[in-house]
Amino acid sequence: MNPRAPQKVVHFGEVSLAEVFDLRGFNLNAKLDIDPDFLADDGHHHHDGEHCDHPSHKHGHHHHHDDDVKSFVFKSKRPFDPAKLEDFLGTIVNIYGPKMLRYKGVLNMRGTERKVIFQGVHQLMGSDLGPEWSKGEERMSKMVFIGIDLPKDILMQGLEQSLV
Repeated sequence: MNPRAPQKVVHFGEVSLAEVFDLRGFNLNAKLDIDPDFLADDGHHHHDGEHCDHPSHKHGHHHHHDDDVKSFVFKSKRPFDPAKLEDFLGTIVNIYGPKMLRYKGVLNMRGTERKVIFQGVHQLMGSDLGPEWSKGEERMSKMVFIGIDLPKDILMQGLEQSLV
């Protein structure tokens, strides 16, 4: 999906952490060189000169494996109920995990004065306690989901139902 991503042959996963973490791999200018319509806000992912039968395209191209990568954000000022959220996300990850490329957020969770930092890739999901909410800071949960054909309506409804 990223033609500029470095590739390395390794033996049984032996690779230095410096070659894996903090690569600063997303470069907007480079992405715009590859896909000038990347920032187009029509809700449809574009590919140069390839066919797509999306109604907004008038001429013929062909679908690519990442055509349907979409992202969306969930925000709420109400706190999450930890048990409800854990049950919902566990179910979603079991069903849609292979299509969930990346998901992360900062959560306002009932029962703690600290931010909950949440992130995941496919079926791997985790959370940690972050810093305390600052005095006067608005406690708001914000989650970002990036995936292939994710059912946004089901996710949004389930997250809404996981709130206190």
